[in-house]
Amino acid sequence: MKTFRGYLREAKTNPAWTQSLSTMLFDLPRKELTDAKIPISPSIFSRIWPEAIRSTAFHATDQDGLKKLKGLQGGKRTVSAFYNANMGIVIDGIKTGGGYIVEIEGDVLIAMPDDLSSQPDKSGRRWTDMGTMERVGKALGPNSKFYNDLYEMMCDVFMKYKEPIIKSMGVQKPQISSINREWEMLGEDADGKTKSLIIKDYIDGMEKIMKKHSGTLRKVFTDYVKSRELKSDPDSGEKAAWDELLVNKFKIKKVHVGEEYAPDFEGDKDIHGLPIQTWDSNNDLAKHISSIVKKKR
Repeated sequence: MKTFRGYLREAKTNPAWTQSLSTMLFDLPRKELTDAKIPISPSIFSRIWPEAIRSTAFHATDQDGLKKLKGLQGGKRTVSAFYNANMGIVIDGIKTGGGYIVEIEGDVLIAMPDDLSSQPDKSGRRWTDMGTMERVGKALGPNSKFYNDLYEMMCDVFMKYKEPIIKSMGVQKPQISSINREWEMLGEDADGKTKSLIIKDYIDGMEKIMKKHSGTLRKVFTDYVKSRELKSDPDSGEKAAWDELLVNKFKIKKVHVGEEYAPDFEGDKDIHGLPIQTWDSNNDLAKHISSIVKKKR
């Protein structure tokens, strides 16, 4: 699972967990559809939900990451952001990550009261998995219509491409209990050209399912924008240490410079052409972030 410090690498380089889609899509080690991938694709989202949800959020980075973040303004590329985080983690991130908390306003693709564990493939497209969606949206759990449609779609793709590979043996539709293992075997048996066709069919199939369940998904993906409040789990009493948003087409409103680097910018009004605000106290900066989030509810 990606930690909050993962945000600090977000705008600097491709994260260490970046994989090729041909590897990622067939990696389903946990039971049933827990690891089945869901695309967080701006192009798919815009076709399903043309009306964007704009919101102000925050992104932690260092100076190199800030340069890259500036270049991503207004584009379709997604970046991670947050509303709330344990203040100790935010302050530690400011200290170790280069000192910058960037206030941005952008289109929210997904907002969750937990770590999304989103993962980019090498093309830059982001993915999450069913296990993450189940944690935050019971309507997407194993007994849901969405879950069943995803299972049926994967079975259809499996049957389409597995049968030509082992014609003499015949192919049976995978059971829900074994779909993850069968899907991994399909990836192992397919050559490069076949894999590309499977991936295309999977993405097209996912878009159809997402469109069919667009109302349910929209609530799961974006209802958190309304509350922006981390709540304790009713069973364990635990509260997530941070939330996570994925945003694009964003504009940088201000760069907040933490206490470690504030003296370096004394008298400056901008950094890389972006307006800045320096802080003598990281605690005060953390309180400011909290006040902005509450004000925007």
